[in-house]
Amino acid sequence: MGFTNYPNGLTSLGSPLPDGGRYSSPWATHYFVAGDNGSDSSAGTDPANDFLTIQKACTTALAGDVIYIRPKSYTLGTGFARYTEDVVIAQGGTAGSGSTATRAGISLIGVTPRGMPSDFLGVRWKFTTNTNLNIEAPATHIEGIGFFAEASTAAVHIETDGATRSKGGTDGSSLYNCAIKGDPGITANGGNEVQIVNCRFQAKFDGTVSGINYTGSSNAVSRPLIQGCEFIGGNANNMSGPPIQGAAPWYDAIIR
Repeated sequence: MGFTNYPNGLTSLGSPLPDGGRYSSPWATHYFVAGDNGSDSSAGTDPANDFLTIQKACTTALAGDVIYIRPKSYTLGTGFARYTEDVVIAQGGTAGSGSTATRAGISLIGVTPRGMPSDFLGVRWKFTTNTNLNIEAPATHIEGIGFFAEASTAAVHIETDGATRSKGGTDGSSLYNCAIKGDPGITANGGNEVQIVNCRFQAKFDGTVSGINYTGSSNAVSRPLIQGCEFIGGNANNMSGPPIQGAAPWYDAIIR
């Protein structure tokens, strides 16, 4: 097993995680986030000059760029400290059919030695007001992050505005190897080949369900992939309902 070398001195032992989506594009700019000692006035393009916040990295990155997030410091008894942010990955560019989405294909990667983080270990992320992460850009990839979302609007909301095309997050976005703790989990108001793979969902402490909910009514859910996911109760309380739900019309779904 050899090393995989990335730009700016980043090296990984072996290949990307099995069933993971992490890769390094030769055309990408790589950005780095360190919540303990980074600075949003830094360039963010190497580990010695990293950003402080995830939002700064997501605002700076452009189509195809990769953002690496470092776990915060470890506190005995509670685990790694949490990032506390409501982050939006905006589509960029001009709205409307035929325009270019200038932030399509951004990857947001939590750096962890585990195949999957949790709300105790690895990169941990809590919402500030209502939603940890709102994905408005097409083909966004999220991997290796533990979301704490109890009493939030959503841990991750994948969003489209339909024919207006100012938000295209439901086109080809993906989450791999993530952990979501608390209700309601991942929501989307439509979907076109959205992939949710090898993620773990844990209910709120009282058992309120955490899972995947396609809430759209006018926006169809086409060719969704839900694969290898786990759904568990909260603090010994079973989930209060089914963890995969949808109000939108679904077709050609793969759930396994």
